[in-house]
Amino acid sequence: MAKISAREQLIFDIAQFEWELFQNVQNTGGRASCQDNPNTFFRMRMSQWMVYSDEVLRSYYEDCRQAAAEGRNLIFEKYARMMESTYPDEYEEIRQYLPDVSEKVSTVEKIVKIHLEWDAQMMRDYPNLRSRGRVATTAQDGEEAGSSMESYLRGELLTYSMRTLELLLRETEEAYQKGENLLKQTIANETLFYGYSSLEEAEEKHGRLPDYL
Repeated sequence: MAKISAREQLIFDIAQFEWELFQNVQNTGGRASCQDNPNTFFRMRMSQWMVYSDEVLRSYYEDCRQAAAEGRNLIFEKYARMMESTYPDEYEEIRQYLPDVSEKVSTVEKIVKIHLEWDAQMMRDYPNLRSRGRVATTAQDGEEAGSSMESYLRGELLTYSMRTLELLLRETEEAYQKGENLLKQTIANETLFYGYSSLEEAEEKHGRLPDYL
């Protein structure tokens, strides 16, 4: 059996922490089916965290621990913020429970802007895979379409500390300047988890992956 590295353990620990928080999120329509699917959850979340540095991982893990010490659930906060454009009336009822994030908005929007470009690239290059995911932009949000990739990402980033966001922005901008696509790397990790040898093989087989969480 291969020995698990400290980095791999940290990525798993983060996903485990998030999973436990996810279990405590109460949906207005009852428990969501994805809350009973740990395999998909862990594959998706670990695929995302695998693309970032140990410094980002340690910073975010500390965010989780600090939030838990304060009695906050970062996963609840993420999904609550996503409701602003899909269920605005319900959002108004819970927004008072969300912390002020005004200082984070500028940094978050810089990260979101790059991810939107990366997402458009994925739609051009891997349309079958990308079509399995969320709609792309907040303008497309609605009760029928659900929350977009843009709204999901923004909602999640707003739960991070400024320390984590600044590290994430730096790595996002560095990757962008090098012509790299971290979203592509994330989805490539997902395809490997599901047994594909490459994005190209998964694309050829019509993107037979579960929808994004």
